[in-house]
Amino acid sequence: MKRNTISKKRALAGWMFVLPWFIGLLVFFIQPTAKFLIFSFFDFQMSQTGGYDLLPLENGAFGNYINAWLSDSEYPVAFADAFKTFLYEVPIIVFFSLFVAILLNQDFKGRALMRTIFFLPIILTSGALSLVISRGVGAIAMGVDTSSSTIFDVSLLTELLMNSGISQKIVSAVTGVIASVADLIWDSGVQILIFLIGLLSIPETYYEVARVEGATGWESFWKITFPVICPFIFANMVYTFITACMGINNGVIDYVLVVATENFDYSFASAMMWMYFVAMLVIIGGIFAIFRKMLFNSK
Repeated sequence: MKRNTISKKRALAGWMFVLPWFIGLLVFFIQPTAKFLIFSFFDFQMSQTGGYDLLPLENGAFGNYINAWLSDSEYPVAFADAFKTFLYEVPIIVFFSLFVAILLNQDFKGRALMRTIFFLPIILTSGALSLVISRGVGAIAMGVDTSSSTIFDVSLLTELLMNSGISQKIVSAVTGVIASVADLIWDSGVQILIFLIGLLSIPETYYEVARVEGATGWESFWKITFPVICPFIFANMVYTFITACMGINNGVIDYVLVVATENFDYSFASAMMWMYFVAMLVIIGGIFAIFRKMLFNSK
C-alpha cells in the first residue's frame, strides 16, 4: 500500500508538471486548429459590424480543397516542389549528422572545441536571431548576395575570386559549396546532439569484445552501432522532416501566408494548409512503417 501511494504521488507530480503545457496545448493550439478546420469548409467573410461570417460554398463543403488543385496554378507547383526538396534534403541532413556525431564521439585533441562549434546552432537558434541568420543563409544559397549579409557572408570571397580572374562558373560553384556546407551545419545541430546521446549510451565493452574477436571498424558499426542508434535515426528523420516542413523558405507556407494576409481568403488558406498538414502526417507514417521492423524486432 505504501508503494502504491508513492507511485500515485509520483504520477500526480508528473501530471502537475505537464498540466501547464496541456492547458496551453488546448487553448493555443487545439482551439485555433479546430477553427481553421471549420473555416476550410466555408467561405470566410469579414463582417462590417465586426467579427466574421461563415457562408456556404457554391460548389460544396470541399470546394476550397478542390479549387486548390483545379483552379489555383501556384499551390500544386509549390506543394510538389516542397516535397521534392524534402526527398533529398532530409536524408542528407540526417546522415551528415550521424557522420559528424561519430567523428565527435572519437577520442582526439580539440574534441571539446569541435563539439562546441557544431553545437552553436542549438545555442543561437532563438527567436529573432534564428530568423535573421536563416534568412542570411537562404540569401547566400541564391549566389552572390548584394544586400547586407548576416553570419555566413560569401560576398567578400566572391569579390576576391572574381578579381583574381577566375571564371564566373568556378566562383559560383565554390561559393555554392561553401553556402551549402554552412547551411547543412546550421540545420544539423540538434540531430548531432541526439546522435551523440545514442552513441554515448553504447557500452565500450561491446567494442572491446568486437576487437578481441577480430571485427573491423566497418563490422562493428553495422553489428553494434547501427542497431543501437536506429531509434535515434527514426527520431531525427521525423524531427528533420517536421523542421523542414515548417522552414521559413518553404514555398507552400509562403504562398498560404500571401493568400491569408494579402488576399484575406482565410478559408482557402486553411484548406491548403490542412492538405499540407495531412500530407506531412502521411509521410511521417511512412517513415514509421519503414523503421518499425528495425525498432521493434527485439522479440
